[in-house]
Formats: sequence, structure tokens, C-alpha cells
Amino acid sequence: MRKTCLALAAVALLAGCATPPPAPGSAASKVVTMGQLDDIEIGQMRVARENGYLTVNVALTNSSRSNQTLFYRFAWLGSDGFPVADEESWKALPLYGKQAKFLPAIAPTPAARDFRLEVHTR
Repeated sequence: MRKTCLALAAVALLAGCATPPPAPGSAASKVVTMGQLDDIEIGQMRVARENGYLTVNVALTNSSRSNQTLFYRFAWLGSDGFPVADEESWKALPLYGKQAKFLPAIAPTPAARDFRLEVHTR
């Protein structure tokens, strides 16, 4: 009995430590790390529709004192969750030590209803 109680307590403790997946529609659910992401924090995202096109503004912060280069690309998705535009090429964004910056983007087609931001530093 005692072993069973200890095993159940250990399972409950481990379950409490698990990181839950990001909530659907949250900023964290829009970001996919494609490799390493060192010392760059992705903050709030503002999404709007301007003249029929989806626009995004992403807050970025380099949390280290050294300069970093963020490599990123957007995947523009339709209402069914599938891409509505050609795959973008990777872009480089230098961030100086402790710098905060906004990353703006505009969908290439009015058919875009959602997006995914793919990032890495190396």
C-alpha cells in the first residue's frame, strides 16, 4: 500500500511539472523554433487586417549582452490551416545586446487568415 501511494505521489508530482502546450491562438502557438534559439525572447504579437491583407508586428528582445542574429520566415496560412503563398526564404535580423525591436510583416495575399513564424539563431 505504501509503495502504491508513493508511486501515485511521484506520478502526480511529475505531471505537475510538465509544461502545458501553448493555448491555441496564443502568440506562443504561432512560433516554431527550427533549431536553436539563443537569448532571444519573442513577446507580444499584434495582428490586424489592413486593406484586406493580414499584418503582423512581433516584439523581440535580445536578453543577452552580446549581439545575436535571428533568422526568421513567415508561413502564411488560409482558413483551412494550409499555406496560401509560396514558402518564404530565410531572413536575417541582427539584434544588438539587450536590444528590443519590432518585426513587422504583411501577408503576400489577401487569402491569408493566419500565420506561423519560424525562427532560429543558428
